[in-house]
Amino acid sequence: MTEEIEESNKLYQSIKTIGAENTDNMIVYYSLFFSGVYEFYKKDYVEAINFYQLAEAKLRNIPGQIEHAEFHYKIAEAYYQIDQHLISISHAQKARSIFKEYPDYKLRSVQCEMTLGANLYDMYRFSAAEEHYQKALNEAKSAKYYRLVGILYHNLGLIYDKKNISGLAEEYFKKAIEITEHIESINGARTLYMMASLLYRNDRTKEARSWYEKGLEHVDSTGEDEYQAKLRLIHSLYDHHNDAAVNESLQYLEQKNLWPDISELEKQIAEYYLKQGNLSKAVEYFKRALKAKNQILKVTEALA
Repeated sequence: MTEEIEESNKLYQSIKTIGAENTDNMIVYYSLFFSGVYEFYKKDYVEAINFYQLAEAKLRNIPGQIEHAEFHYKIAEAYYQIDQHLISISHAQKARSIFKEYPDYKLRSVQCEMTLGANLYDMYRFSAAEEHYQKALNEAKSAKYYRLVGILYHNLGLIYDKKNISGLAEEYFKKAIEITEHIESINGARTLYMMASLLYRNDRTKEARSWYEKGLEHVDSTGEDEYQAKLRLIHSLYDHHNDAAVNESLQYLEQKNLWPDISELEKQIAEYYLKQGNLSKAVEYFKRALKAKNQILKVTEALA
């Protein structure tokens, strides 16, 4: 479903029709479940969870354990995206416990471990997150899941970045970039963005600009608009000092309801202005970061 947008849309429309005309539990369940998958792909995470919650009512009548594990994994991903970390962890643990019993689903088992690490990272429990990532990394290397190895190097780089260990962060981002399966995927844009961001924040502007250009070329070819906006934002902030362009990128991210990312970026912008001695701008963006945090709560209220 996530290979081609046009084909995904055709499948989505046919699934909706099937679900409306057939009350068989299995058909209705998959109609709702794949509707959730499609909404997740569009980054409408609240709508994805709404479909998943409807699907859950039908799931209890479906006997296959793998279907249950797949459901828990997918809804864990969606809850993670809106910062509902404890709920996400609960579903990821349920999925992992099932997938571990099926050797053919080792890939999914590793992905569940990665989801657990990602949630703990966002909760600032960096040591616990690192343990999950290292466990997943060992399993991914053993199974030769090179795409996942690249993502895990990236995620470990994020941890060291948060710990202000810039040298190790840069080392792990570069390890991720060196893996072909990673850099040629949509996830490659994220690592190129983080390399540019890390170097910009450490006043290595010339090097950062080079990674920005590589990242922009990547997102232009893959159509990853979210990371195009993020790349343009940091370039406008650190390289051109263009507040209007920064806000243009933020407005795009707001349209996508990417409030956790917006909050982090606005905090980063505030810290930039604080470092520049521009206290009024720093206060403005710190306030905006808090407002974005409040928007996350409003998003979760929509699920009640």
